[in-house]
Amino acid sequence: MKNFLRVFLVFLMVWISARSAIYLLPGDPAEFLVHEALVQMDPAELRKRMDLDQSPVARVLSLPKNRSLIRNEEAIPLLFRAWKRTAILAFLSISIALPLTFFLLFFNFQGGPRRSFAELFSLILASIPILVLGPILLRFLPFPNPILPALTLAAYLTAFWYRTLARRLERQLPTSPVNGARALGFPELSIFWRTLLAPSLGGFIAFFGSQIGFLLNGSILVETLFQWNGIGSVLSDAILSRDYPVLEFGMTTAAILTLLAQQAGYILQSWWDPRIS
Repeated sequence: MKNFLRVFLVFLMVWISARSAIYLLPGDPAEFLVHEALVQMDPAELRKRMDLDQSPVARVLSLPKNRSLIRNEEAIPLLFRAWKRTAILAFLSISIALPLTFFLLFFNFQGGPRRSFAELFSLILASIPILVLGPILLRFLPFPNPILPALTLAAYLTAFWYRTLARRLERQLPTSPVNGARALGFPELSIFWRTLLAPSLGGFIAFFGSQIGFLLNGSILVETLFQWNGIGSVLSDAILSRDYPVLEFGMTTAAILTLLAQQAGYILQSWWDPRIS
């Protein structure tokens, strides 16, 4: 109950901050939209539609209008379609990043040249920015969407996850029964999974839940680069065009999903390893 109360309080802070930043800053948003020809509408009607005639407190606490100022459609269906496309991209990225991360961790576990390869490969992935890796993949790999953006985001995730988990496993290796399992003749892959990786996954599951926001940040760059019309691309366009209703609903849903993912990570962590309270 305390966790969900904390989620609600954080969400309330995000909501008030977003509304305050948009509507309480100096200047008139309606005048800007009309002056820049972003909206073809009478300023007085636009101000009423944006609730700019209300008091500052009522303006912040009121719900945004479910209508895009720039696009001729409702904001919630627009964002729902965008979230579906982002979910597809995220699923593909995670499906690529997780096996690749575990493959590199197994190489690291075996030591010698394989460990050096895993370290070098993860370092290369971590050092190449998304804005550089994306065009390289576009130039040399003829994969259709959404494979290329998923590969770009997966490289970004793999480098970060591998380096985090590898350090965790190195700290647990001296106290793990790896040497005893090797003396009994168990296969290396079974030893790696049963004695080292599986007992460590509880902490990684909680860490993975907190990475949803990290994944969303990366998807904004990837979706914009590959013109994949997901939530990152929609929010980027909403920021540039001052489409406040889309921006508000998008930020709110992103905050809710991030907070819920964190709580889901903690719940799954206690389920995987009941010793962790």
